[in-house]
Amino acid sequence: MTYIERRGTDVQNSKPTFSDSTFSLRQANFALAVFLLAYILSFVDRQILGLMVDPIRSDLGLSDLQIGLLQGVAFALLYAVAGVPFGMAVDRWSRRNLIIFGVITWSIATALCGFANTFMALFLARILVGVGEATLSPAVHSFLSDAYPAHRLARAMSVYTLGITIGGGAALIIGGSVVALIAQSGDASLPLLGTLRTWQMVFVAVAIPGLLIAALVYLIREPLRKTRANGSTAPAPGIGTVLSNLWNNRRAFLAIHLSSAFFGIYGNGITGWYPTLLIRSHGFTAGQAGLWLGLVYLIFGSLGSLAGGRLSERLFMSGRDDANLRVVMLSGLGALVPATLAPLMPSPVLVLVVFAPACFLFYAYFACATAAIQLASPPDMRGANSALFLLTNALVGLSVGMVAVPLADSWFFGGAGDLRYPLAAIAFLGCASAFIAARTGLENYGALVKKLAGR
Repeated sequence: MTYIERRGTDVQNSKPTFSDSTFSLRQANFALAVFLLAYILSFVDRQILGLMVDPIRSDLGLSDLQIGLLQGVAFALLYAVAGVPFGMAVDRWSRRNLIIFGVITWSIATALCGFANTFMALFLARILVGVGEATLSPAVHSFLSDAYPAHRLARAMSVYTLGITIGGGAALIIGGSVVALIAQSGDASLPLLGTLRTWQMVFVAVAIPGLLIAALVYLIREPLRKTRANGSTAPAPGIGTVLSNLWNNRRAFLAIHLSSAFFGIYGNGITGWYPTLLIRSHGFTAGQAGLWLGLVYLIFGSLGSLAGGRLSERLFMSGRDDANLRVVMLSGLGALVPATLAPLMPSPVLVLVVFAPACFLFYAYFACATAAIQLASPPDMRGANSALFLLTNALVGLSVGMVAVPLADSWFFGGAGDLRYPLAAIAFLGCASAFIAARTGLENYGALVKKLAGR
């Protein structure tokens, strides 16, 4: 069976073909729906801390920098490092079983955050959350690239990456409500566990759905890998071969990695610190900040993610091999002005109004970036390349993004805790750098996709 996609009316009107003739579109869509639920849960567990910055800081006696470390470095430390061996495992072992392992691991780790009573205990629990979540996306990216044909991959990725906006929104809306509800009931005394503070109970509550998600993942069957559909039993390449391939195509891959990393600095900065901006500068409660920011993420972020995938598909079908990276480039350019201006607005209404188009344009990029990595990779390197892509995002985007805001405040804006100007500066630098990085590698990326497709 060939995997070279043809463009034109015959592709648009035909049913998708799969590497496994017994694997149907219905099965692919069911798997995609379950993966979306898992991704939503991962972002709820990952980002719920952002709504409880001040209570955690007060109870544990922490600084803003330590909170930034908990949100960024603690999570990213092993999320990035563990992602590489997990990515290699994706190209060798059952992707479904790896996902089940990951969901159970990060759910247990999230519950452990609820029993932490020191900075180091919470730091270690957050590290374990990162280990569990490191399995998910490399396995899902590889799975989807086998479950859908190339011209539909960006759309499938855009649905999967709705987990970022729905999960981030749910973490804010539901999390804010849970924080408010539990806060009304006060601290809880549990048998054998002692007294739990409000923020500790929130961590335990959001960890519970992981068991249900793991059970749903167990119901999924896998498509055959495209490289093995012809009966080949050749093992997946080692890390040396993967790195050699990256080096040989460094201009294309560097453009994808750097543009996503710069976007990640901005994206993680707003995720981690926008609730605190509204609470500190505009008098919102945690519940109010969660509700309104969550609605913006859910509506505008989700629409942006779907629009990015759809635009990429249309560009690809019109003959642009660079479609995915081109959408990343356009997202950086379009988000630049509203992202920079939003935190500087004088009222919370204006902050949210200007932030909405920035959110739409920003979230258009990620599905296309992940699809870009898959289409630029040989099929037997997709899991490893996805893991290396996420490593760059974690080490640069997540780690730097979460601490960049408090560091910028301390170094350049007086260190008074006013987050407006640090957030504006990070937004401008992140979006502008993402645009430049994507633009410089556009031609090389398009040529690589064309070469791998055999055209």
